[in-house]
Amino acid sequence: MNRVLTPNPYRILFASHAIQSLGGLSDLAAFTSAMTTALSTMGHDVRLILPAYSALLSALDSVTQISTIKLPGTHRGARLLQGHLSPGLPLYLVDIPGQFDQPESQYIDENGRPQPKNALRFGLFSRVVALMAINQAGINWQPELLHCNGWETALAIPLLANEWSRPATVYTLHESEQPQFRGDQISALALPVELLKSGILERQGRISYEKGTLLTADVLALTSAGFREEILEDQTSHPLAHLIKKRRDQLYGIPSGLDYQYWSPTTDRHIEQHYDSTSFELKKLNRQRLVSELSLPLNDRDMLIAYLATSSNTDNPALLASLLESLVPDAPLHILVAAAHAGPALQPLLDSAASHPGRISIHPGITEPQWHRILASSDCLLLPATRHPSAHQAQCALSYGTVPIAQTTASLRNTLTDATPANLLHGNATAFLYDDATLEPLNEAVSRAMACHAKPAIWWQKLARQGMDQSFPITETAAQYLECYQAAIDHPITYSLS
Repeated sequence: MNRVLTPNPYRILFASHAIQSLGGLSDLAAFTSAMTTALSTMGHDVRLILPAYSALLSALDSVTQISTIKLPGTHRGARLLQGHLSPGLPLYLVDIPGQFDQPESQYIDENGRPQPKNALRFGLFSRVVALMAINQAGINWQPELLHCNGWETALAIPLLANEWSRPATVYTLHESEQPQFRGDQISALALPVELLKSGILERQGRISYEKGTLLTADVLALTSAGFREEILEDQTSHPLAHLIKKRRDQLYGIPSGLDYQYWSPTTDRHIEQHYDSTSFELKKLNRQRLVSELSLPLNDRDMLIAYLATSSNTDNPALLASLLESLVPDAPLHILVAAAHAGPALQPLLDSAASHPGRISIHPGITEPQWHRILASSDCLLLPATRHPSAHQAQCALSYGTVPIAQTTASLRNTLTDATPANLLHGNATAFLYDDATLEPLNEAVSRAMACHAKPAIWWQKLARQGMDQSFPITETAAQYLECYQAAIDHPITYSLS
């Protein structure tokens, strides 16, 4: 890919806890990979810092230790390792003994939520990020801007609040998960006394890393303009919405775009048969491969609906189980549940699978290549939401001609258009939408999809192709973030911990 140089490139430290291919199926992982690649291609000196997960280390071709770091106030040390995702994109890995050498699933509780032990490991990781941001990590490089993503990196920004040499800071909220920890769970971090006494981390008698960064980051960003509007209007849309609302002048809503070099059926190296909107009929060859790979009990006439169960949508399986109970027994439909890992949250669906053999398949431990093949094979992607549905998954589904069935929320309004009769007639329908996270509206949306799928194939192909013709390029997302970065550099906030 050609590098497009910008007149004044930034030095950017991009902090995350997950990355595409090497770190799971989350929206954050996809955003991390796509954004850092786009910024690097534009000519910026962007450097990505991640925890040194054992799976990540084994997946990289080569890794070199470049420094050792003593964490202030503690007996703990960290190794800073360097690798590369691409020739122009350095990757730094923070290796802390005993913290990141277990599979990620070991740090998720029975409800799919982060375990308390995450308080220490991500707190330590954030301490290293903060040291790197002020050129105290032994690599002789300091960024102009630190971009943190997700609560796992959030502590780094309040740690920098009193540093005179700190870079500008931007924080992106990626989901509503906002864990809180007891004081004894973070005591080993040896946080500065002034930070603890300031109260900026305290929430309801516990510690919240994200609260601290919401108060001290120069600029805040949300993953869509609709999500921004929702938080400003509805105080129940996020646990810390009242704090975010106070930062409205420094709050950006930037849609997360898609890396079409990676998420496109025309080039996807993980799928059996490439296709595009002009050769949509070839998509069925991918379905044939998937049926064989996963031993799916499908009839040719069955509509295949995919659903990705992750740690952020653990409330949805019970709703899907109720959906199966409500459908007529002979409905030509099969639901394929792809789970990032097994867990008790899937139990309602496991019970449904036992009661309705042939109607649902559950595959825990699905890999990202398999998820690509599922997208390229399915007729629909189910996006129910008790919180926020995945805009990234919706964009991927459209790219692969897989029609979303989704709950209408602020974050999806600018991505999907309901397949009403009028929208179908005018050629701008892309999805089947419903309003409330309850059984009746979901059932009605699925029934509409099934009725459309039962029509002559040309009707469904037209709907799917309309989705494939949509475009959400990551370059547009990166361009908006560059404006956000400049605002953070030009207008830093002053927050004293004293």
